[in-house]
Amino acid sequence: MAIQGYFISSLVIKRIRDTDGIQSTPYATATIDAQVQRVGDTNDVVAMSFGATHKAWIDISANVKDGDKVVDERDNIYDVVAVTDEGENIAINEHKEVMLRIYDGYTNVPS
Repeated sequence: MAIQGYFISSLVIKRIRDTDGIQSTPYATATIDAQVQRVGDTNDVVAMSFGATHKAWIDISANVKDGDKVVDERDNIYDVVAVTDEGENIAINEHKEVMLRIYDGYTNVPS
């Protein structure tokens, strides 16, 4: 089975747009299918907040960048901390690998 057969989660990619030079507004750029798994079984402390690292596998053509946010079907918000094309040129299993971080209480979708 190709890796795309394991893409069972739906993620909305949100990117920050500078609307007036002062405030930034997040906007949805796309909805993509992905496979998301937690990396490890312990929470990390980052910037005085508990967080957990996840890895997502997505289609090679998806437009995801470091600094984006992704929202899953349960309204959990993840920060995109790294995007790699490690799965590029792997026949039918071409994919991008995305490192995500979620923090405690980070479950409200940005407006």
